Amino acid sequence: MRITNNMINERTLFNIQQSLYRIARMHDKLSSGKEVQYPSDDAVIATRSSNISSRLRELEQFKRNVDHVNNFVQSYDTTLQELSDLYHRVRELMVRGANGTNTVDERNSIAAELKALKEHLIEIANTKVGDEYIFGGARSELRPVDENGNIQTPMEANVRRKINALGYTITYGVTVYDVFTLENGKTVFSTIDDAINALYEGNEKKLSEISLKEIGILERSVMEHFASVGATSRMAEMVASRIEDLKLFNTEYLSKEQDADLTKILTDLSMQQAVLEASLKSAAMAIQKSLVDFVGG
Repeated sequence: MRITNNMINERTLFNIQQSLYRIARMHDKLSSGKEVQYPSDDAVIATRSSNISSRLRELEQFKRNVDHVNNFVQSYDTTLQELSDLYHRVRELMVRGANGTNTVDERNSIAAELKALKEHLIEIANTKVGDEYIFGGARSELRPVDENGNIQTPMEANVRRKINALGYTITYGVTVYDVFTLENGKTVFSTIDDAINALYEGNEKKLSEISLKEIGILERSVMEHFASVGATSRMAEMVASRIEDLKLFNTEYLSKEQDADLTKILTDLSMQQAVLEASLKSAAMAIQKSLVDFVGG
C-alpha cells in the first residue's frame, strides 16, 4: 500500500483532534464534577442517575409536606394547651358563681371575667399559621368565628386534612367544631353567654346544672384532641426521620454513580496533554513543507 503525504497529513490531524477531544471531555468532567453528563456518555448510568435524582426530588416534596404538617401540629399543641387552661378557668368561675352566697357585685365581677375569657377564646378560635386558620378545616381561608362568637366555618368543611408520604397517610387537623362546639350544636361562646346571664339573674341552679356540665364536656373534648395531636406528631416525626434516611442513602448512591474521580481525571489529563505535545512535535516533523514555506524565507 502506497502511503502519500495527504494520508499522513490527514491521519496526523485526526489524531491531534482526537487528543483535543479527550482533553476537552476531561475539562468538562473537572468543571462539572460528574463522570457522566449525557446519556451518550453511558446510557445505563445516565438512566440510573436520572431515576435517583427523580426520587430525591420526590423525597424533598414529601419533606415539605411533612414540615407543613409539623407546623400545624406544633400550633395545635400550644393552642390546645392554652384552650384547656382557659376552659379550666371558665369552669372555676362557674363553680364560684354557682355559690349561693355571692353578692351582686361578686356575680358581676365573675361575669366580667367570663366576658374577657370569651373574647380570648374567639381569638384562639381564629388562630392562623401563615394565611391559614388552623381550626378552619377544609375552608382554612375563612375566619372560623366572628366577633360575636358565631361559627362561620360551613359544616361541610368540618373535615380533617391528609397528606401522603412514603406510602403513609398522615391525617391531621382540629376544626372549630371539634373543640368549640357540643354535639347538640351549641358553642362554648353561647355556653359562656348563658352563664353570664345566669349570674346577672342570680340563677345558680342553671349555672351549676347546665353551664358547668357543658364546659366539662368541652374540656374532655380538648384533652381527647390533644392526645390525637400528640399521636399525629409522633407519626410525622417517624416519617420525617425515614425521609432523611432515604435522602442520605440516595444522595450517596447518586454520588457513587455519577461523581467524577478528580484525582484520576487530573492524572489522565496530564497524560493527554503530554500526548498532545508529542503529537504536535511529531506532526511538525512528519508533515512535508510546501512551496509556501520556502517563499516566506
